[in-house]
Order: sequence, then structure tokens, then C-alpha cells
Amino acid sequence: MAEAQVQALGIFADAVLKLALHIQQEAMGAEELDQKTRAADSVDRLGRGFRLTLALQAKLARDARQDAVAKPKAEPSVPPPAEQPAPPDPKTLALRRRRDWLTRGVERCVWNEYDREVETGEFTGDSLLEDLRERLADLMADPDAFLRLDPDEVLVQLCKDLGVTPPSFHLPAPALPPAFATGPAAGANGHDAAPDSS
Repeated sequence: MAEAQVQALGIFADAVLKLALHIQQEAMGAEELDQKTRAADSVDRLGRGFRLTLALQAKLARDARQDAVAKPKAEPSVPPPAEQPAPPDPKTLALRRRRDWLTRGVERCVWNEYDREVETGEFTGDSLLEDLRERLADLMADPDAFLRLDPDEVLVQLCKDLGVTPPSFHLPAPALPPAFATGPAAGANGHDAAPDSS
């Protein structure tokens, strides 16, 4: 495209130059001063157009050279090989499931006692759940010790610490991976379900 534009401007500049030279010759042969003056004005206007055309032609050529230098030859892009997702770490997965199970269990107990539709109830419930998150973070500071704790006892103790009634019945905690399943912390039957406070 740039090459075609440069060529077109060259043709136009050539035509303008020829016309300006022809008018100049006519002006030289004119007998009336008025005719000479009008011809001179036309030559002057054509000269300005000629100079602008040459300047634009040079600019396009210069820009094309700069683009050629700035853009190295494009190499065919080869998409990087797709990375296989790393398998989840069993301990991290167990910690997340245990934390989520405890969170859901305590949340249900909190909202059984506090009404979200009432401003004071919502404020109190949210404050208790913020406290719960801090307590769980403290417990999880030692992941191995946290996974060795009996989840049922932890659930009851967290409810008592927050001043809400523990659930009378809840589904068992999610089972731990075999490497961590020691004693009661393994859960009763391995179902990954949320506690139920009904």
C-alpha cells in the first residue's frame, strides 16, 4: 500500500510540474501584464502543491524504511506446549475440606440462632463468623496437628467458644487421605458432606 501511494504521488508531482512549466511558458509569451500576473499566481500555487507532494512522497518512503528496520522478519509462532495441571496436594486438599466442613457446620448453628433479616442479628452473626475464621486460621497454623484433631470435637468446641448451640446431629466429616487417616480424625464413613445442624 505504501509503495503504491509513493508511486501515485510521483505521477501526480510529474503532472503538476508539467502544468506549471506550460503556464510559465504561456506567461512569458503573454502581452498583457494582467495575464502575466494571473499566470504567475497559478504557477506559484502549483509550485506549493508540487513541493507538498514531494514532501509527502519522501515521508511515506522514510516511514516505510523505518517500519522495515523496526519489524524483524516474523518467525512462525509455535504455541507453547500445554502445561498439564499439577495434581492437587493431598494434604492441602484435606485441609481445605476439613476447614470448609467446619465452617459450614458452625455457620448453620450461628444462623439458627441469629436472624439475618434483623440488623442486629446480621451484625452479630457476621461478627461471630469473622471470629470463626480467625480461630480456624490459628488451628490450621499447624496443619498436621489440625488434621489429627477429631473434627466432631472441634466443631462442638468452636460452637461453644462462639456462644452458639452445637448441632445435635451432623453428617460426618470428609475422610482424610490414607496417609493422614489416623484415629478419629479420619471421619466416620468418608463422605465429603457439609454438617447439618437440624
